[in-house]
Amino acid sequence: MRRVLVTGASRGIGRAIAEKLARNGFSLAINYRERKDAAEETLARIREAGGTAELLAFDVANRAACAGVLEADLPAHGPFFGVVCNAGTHADAPFPALAPEAWDRVLRTSLDGFYNVLRPLVMPMVRARPSAASP
Repeated sequence: MRRVLVTGASRGIGRAIAEKLARNGFSLAINYRERKDAAEETLARIREAGGTAELLAFDVANRAACAGVLEADLPAHGPFFGVVCNAGTHADAPFPALAPEAWDRVLRTSLDGFYNVLRPLVMPMVRARPSAASP
């Protein structure tokens, strides 16, 4: 079965994306950072609808945590078919009033998170695709 990782899938847009993918026959890995109760609700909704899913807890902004969880998951479940990088955060403040710590948090989550998640996954995904040269 084609498996897709959705980061930030415990609620909101990520949950909606995960549910839509499950309805379309994908198996899901539901990423969450700290809202396990919300992630478990997403998991239950997918399973109640007949889909398959599992939870993967890690902070996309933490490179070591991403690598640790994802590199342990690959041998257990194989490469992902796709990844939806949905996790993100924002800081509501006018730019001149935006604290450096808030700026860093937004960039670590929204920008570094993309790199942190895809880096350990992209080559296993590429290797799992059928070759363009094969019939």
